[in-house]
Amino acid sequence: MKINLFENYRVKIIVVTIATVFWFAVVTENVYEHDLEVPIVVTNLPIGKTLVGERPSQARVRFEGRGKALFALLFQRDAKVVIDLAETGDSRTVRLQRDLVQIGRWGLPVVAKQILAPPEVEIMLVNLLHKQVAIKPEAEVRPADGYTIVGKIRTTPDSVRIAGPEAYVKAISHLTTAPFSARNLRTNLKQEVAVQTFPDSLHIDVPVKTVTLAVEIQKLIEITLPEIPVQVKNAPRNLIVTPLPSTLSLTVEGGEQLLLGLKREDIVATLDYQQVRDVRQPEGYTPIIKVPEGVSYRNVKPSSFKLMLERGNHAAARN
Repeated sequence: MKINLFENYRVKIIVVTIATVFWFAVVTENVYEHDLEVPIVVTNLPIGKTLVGERPSQARVRFEGRGKALFALLFQRDAKVVIDLAETGDSRTVRLQRDLVQIGRWGLPVVAKQILAPPEVEIMLVNLLHKQVAIKPEAEVRPADGYTIVGKIRTTPDSVRIAGPEAYVKAISHLTTAPFSARNLRTNLKQEVAVQTFPDSLHIDVPVKTVTLAVEIQKLIEITLPEIPVQVKNAPRNLIVTPLPSTLSLTVEGGEQLLLGLKREDIVATLDYQQVRDVRQPEGYTPIIKVPEGVSYRNVKPSSFKLMLERGNHAAARN
């Protein structure tokens, strides 16, 4: 005779399901033991102190309870080993005992019978130091031909307040970003990049994981500016020093928006009398020229200047 296993299959599925539920309800009422990995948590660190060094992050604990309670503990993962430093805030070796195990907020009928491993944990405390450090972008950014970068590559935030063991934090002068590169840029760039991290064993807290890297890109143009005044600084009070000629012209190059807003007053050309008074330059003296950030210059005319010195009614020209 041929037996059709799929005949009345719905009834068979219901019967098997009910039997399984009854079996599970019976077996989970029995008492069992189960080993579980739980986190080791250190609480109530003394003010001004922090942990240092490596230590195990988990402990293997043997629990006992009814089957359904152990199932609940397994899925909720709410148990932990708590080392409280409220009373003894010194470096010490803590022996792990079952009374350090906290089952959790659910009040499950489960008990910790034994901590199997590790047998103890070394707690080392050192002075905690907070320090504000700059974030420096590690970026290679190149504009397309005919475009230029205006200003510096910036990060937001540009600094953070880190915290950690005093000896380690003192040695940190700045943080860097993850390496980043971009080429042939024609528009401004904004990019999220990761910030430098430290090994867990150093216990250095960096409050941000990423920063925004920003680069301003403008079309590259050039403008010739005439009649830039040449100033003489550090001249004696009893001496009038006049540059000959008194102005210069130059060609500036930079971003379009930057140069269109540039004024003559933004260009500073100076001769330092204290530096040139004892130096004879037949061809004249070369001024020091300062331009705004992101601007370059060339074609300075004239390239050198003579100085006319006046004292009372007398005047003399110095090359």
